[in-house]
Amino acid sequence: MTELEEKIREYGLTPEQYEMCLSDAYKKANHTIDMDWAEIIDKYNLNIHFDTLRKATQTIFGGAFVSEYFKSKKASYDNDTYLTEIRAEKQEIRKEKQKLFDERTALTKLLREQGRRESMFDIVKRAIEEYQPVKFDYTPTFVQDSDNDLIIHLTDLHAGVNIDSPFNIFNMNVLERRLKNYLDEIFDIQRTYKSQNAYVIIGGDLIQGLIHTNARIEAKENIVMQIMEVTDLVSNFIFELSKTFQNVEVHTTAGNHSRSTANKEESVRGENFDLLIPFACKKDLKNIENVKFIDNYLDCDIATFQVRGHMVYATHGDKDTADNVVYHMTQFARKAKLPLPDLCYLGHRHTNGLTTVADVKVVESGCVDGMDSYTIGKRLVGTPEQTVTVVTAKKCIKALCDIQID
Repeated sequence: MTELEEKIREYGLTPEQYEMCLSDAYKKANHTIDMDWAEIIDKYNLNIHFDTLRKATQTIFGGAFVSEYFKSKKASYDNDTYLTEIRAEKQEIRKEKQKLFDERTALTKLLREQGRRESMFDIVKRAIEEYQPVKFDYTPTFVQDSDNDLIIHLTDLHAGVNIDSPFNIFNMNVLERRLKNYLDEIFDIQRTYKSQNAYVIIGGDLIQGLIHTNARIEAKENIVMQIMEVTDLVSNFIFELSKTFQNVEVHTTAGNHSRSTANKEESVRGENFDLLIPFACKKDLKNIENVKFIDNYLDCDIATFQVRGHMVYATHGDKDTADNVVYHMTQFARKAKLPLPDLCYLGHRHTNGLTTVADVKVVESGCVDGMDSYTIGKRLVGTPEQTVTVVTAKKCIKALCDIQID
């Protein structure tokens, strides 16, 4: 045993424990280990003050002794072997330091995003709690029983966006006017077919949100104002339907523009402002006896219901297409032991359409806002449009009405 090793033994350490202790101290000094100095002292059962280790004074932990120790050790090793071990140790320390840095960066980002999201939700939640519901007076209206109902797909309103271009003008006043145009068309269809009940699908993207750069530029109103204003418009829309239909049943799917964070990978399921708007509308319409809001069974962004014996599935469309939505909903239905789909509804793509997939009808509905800088940049041309479906017991689609609302 060398004199240096005897000195190490006086501290109750073997050479191996001594080197491990030095390694921990080095990592602690470089902030790559989650231990404090006192914990290192306890780990090696050292009878010294932690400052003795931290400051590395005239002890076996001081620079002079450590240097002498490793010089002695080096002499007993083949130079190449020793250098290899030292380089490997340094490389390992660099890896640990980088790993810790990456973890800290990720944690900081997560905490910052969580804090922003919680703050935004707190603001919106408080606004809805303080929101004074509109008082609608309910007057029962007699509606004759008939052989058909209407499915009204109200989707992609994008309230809050401000568009002024050669292709389109859109703001909150235009949104209100277009919804009135949509109502007029619905009432014409009801009179034509003598429809009994209305099933409303609120299809998502009710507000413009902040997920795209152009959305942040074009969104004139802040999130809270977007939600409050569109709540008033949607509540009035449903109230007008309640006057002319025997019953109005409202279903909701969440869109992508209304999620609480721009990065969809960081978004949390269920934290979507589209889900808050029907909640506020429900407060507005609580006294209207023939209006019923239905909670989703499968998922927050999948609505399921039956009309005249036909099974309907509705989702926004950012996760599905006309080609694959039937397959997706069929798999969900089988897993949840629900009836298989007869009709599927999608929004998101801002264009009306009808597709048949495996004998299942897929209805796509457009948007209310119309062309914006995003669609122009993608070289897409369209018009504000929605759909209304007439459903009978014999036919899941007796008529599909393609409605331009501008």
